Amino acid sequence: MLEKKNHSSLLLVGILLVGVCMRMPITALPSVIKDIAASFQVAPNSLGILTTIPLLCFGFISPLVSLLARKIGNEATIGLALLLLIVGSFVRIFNFWSLLGGTVLVGLAITGFNVLLPAVIADKLPDKIGSTTGMYNVAITSFSAIGAYTISPLSQAASWQVAIVIISLVAVLTAIVWLPNLKYNQPEKLVPTTDAPGETNMWRNKTAWYLVFYFGAQSFVFYSIVAWLPAIALAAGLTQDQASLVAGFFQLFSMPFALVIPVVATRLSHLRRRWFALFAGIAAAASLGMLFFAVNSVWYYLLVALLMGMAIGTTFPLGLTVFGLKTRNAADTRNLSGMVQSAGYLLAATGPVIVGHLNAATHSWQAGLVVLLGAVVVFTVAGLLAGRRHYV
Repeated sequence: MLEKKNHSSLLLVGILLVGVCMRMPITALPSVIKDIAASFQVAPNSLGILTTIPLLCFGFISPLVSLLARKIGNEATIGLALLLLIVGSFVRIFNFWSLLGGTVLVGLAITGFNVLLPAVIADKLPDKIGSTTGMYNVAITSFSAIGAYTISPLSQAASWQVAIVIISLVAVLTAIVWLPNLKYNQPEKLVPTTDAPGETNMWRNKTAWYLVFYFGAQSFVFYSIVAWLPAIALAAGLTQDQASLVAGFFQLFSMPFALVIPVVATRLSHLRRRWFALFAGIAAAASLGMLFFAVNSVWYYLLVALLMGMAIGTTFPLGLTVFGLKTRNAADTRNLSGMVQSAGYLLAATGPVIVGHLNAATHSWQAGLVVLLGAVVVFTVAGLLAGRRHYV
């Protein structure tokens, strides 16, 4: 592990605020998807692409983020991403095409956050990987929950456009807080590397590929549930406010796990950490099994949300944490993060589209749920296999 470098006193606050921005701009929209579709006179099912676009950005752009960060530095790249997020988030409100274009910019921005936050933590806070990762995962999940729940009443009180503007102001605040971190930005060419271990070729590493399938399959499930859980709940007879409540609690229930899992994972051996994947697989399978039954009860769907929140609250933060735990230096952390998120998110991007098209073709959610159960099996097995080696 490289020595801990000097950093701004606002680094931790900045990391947490960037975490706030990592899901909320995406996960808030499904709760008001019908309002957006009505405004732009398009079919609601066609707007599943709003979840898919960021995932495609995560997949295709992650390797480029690593290359850019080498040249201009991690902190500067995150600063650039925050500017893209601000512009992209605001322009989504004007028309259908600006909605799509803005979503692309949001996806590009969050790609930068996804790849570089684990590397910044490993580089600047190597002795606090577990606790810092846990805290910013709580920021991710808590504000995902807040966004998913509050956007519906905000839209009813004003409009969905006003709700998006309010969410966008969070990105402005984050950019302001991040500015002091730019003083400590270090492009790789300026960092001494003579004593650093050689970089690992992740694309030829078996354990790295296990992590791809683990991360990709759990993201496949997560983003499919984010995109369609409100619609599944509505189809069972819940009101829009109740469906929004379920979506919010799905994010909220994952918070305790998002905080605890990274801390515990850093204290366990690599062999013991892998059993988290089995626990998450069982919880996710139970949640999906319940969705096969259309029960008109908000309490029933809150239990569904609890089980899935437990699963995703385990798999996602564990994946982010092991980027640092399974590598010997910050360069390998960044490369592993970029590779896993690139290939993994390309796999995940197909999830909302597949589930949405299966629903449109069969007029039922059953076929899509079967596909999601298959993805649960994949991430469980891949997680167990990835845990067999200490380092990639």
